[in-house]
Amino acid sequence: MTVKTGNERPIIRLEKLSKDYGDFRALHGVDLEVRKGEVLAIIGPSGSGKSTLLRCVNYIEPPTSGTLHIADVTVRAGVDDTTRKIRALRANLGMVFQSFNLFPHISVLRNVALPQERVLGRSRAEAEEVARTLLGRVGLANKADQFPVRCSGGQQQRIAIARALALGPKVMLFDEPTSALDPELGLEVLSVMRELAESGMTMLVVTHEMGFAENVSDHALIMAEGRIIEEGPSRELIRNPQTERARQFLRAVNER
Repeated sequence: MTVKTGNERPIIRLEKLSKDYGDFRALHGVDLEVRKGEVLAIIGPSGSGKSTLLRCVNYIEPPTSGTLHIADVTVRAGVDDTTRKIRALRANLGMVFQSFNLFPHISVLRNVALPQERVLGRSRAEAEEVARTLLGRVGLANKADQFPVRCSGGQQQRIAIARALALGPKVMLFDEPTSALDPELGLEVLSVMRELAESGMTMLVVTHEMGFAENVSDHALIMAEGRIIEEGPSRELIRNPQTERARQFLRAVNER
């Protein structure tokens, strides 16, 4: 298990990050730092901007304004967000979505290997060797030659995690990775995420899984209406929120 000292320089730093959709402002000048090896849980009510924030970090949704520092890449929204810069930024990031987005017509092994060949230029043999290693890591070595349709939802999400890891990201982004799964299958995915956290992978996790947020993440933040309303050490924040809006949200979660 990696010991997290908190002395690492930020691997992610967001400065005044905003996102507009026409006249609607989805993110309001978000400032955020995440250090190497930290796990950040992002929680809050639906429509609070959590997924938008994650998608702006990966430039799936171009921010309207603000600056992103990801590892050694800096991008100023609307100023120097060139194709080259965005590619360099994304090279540091792996993302896992709510939906699995696997190719149904090729095997599990090829789902994990093909992006390596296309993005990293690895040979088929090298990519498939990496793919087999990562499928073993997520507990799916025996599924390599099957098609995704023969796998459960939890298994498909673990395949998606292996696919993202295969590209060697410095940071993993998870957008509600268990929301489409029943509780038992969700536990399979959370177990893999826990192992990643213990190995020292930097992670930003949008989640409603409060147990994961409290017990696995190092820090948590609560969003509402496109703003960070409270942040701090996960267990302290979840058990003793300081703002009324945060208390309201956490009461609603606990009373479900």
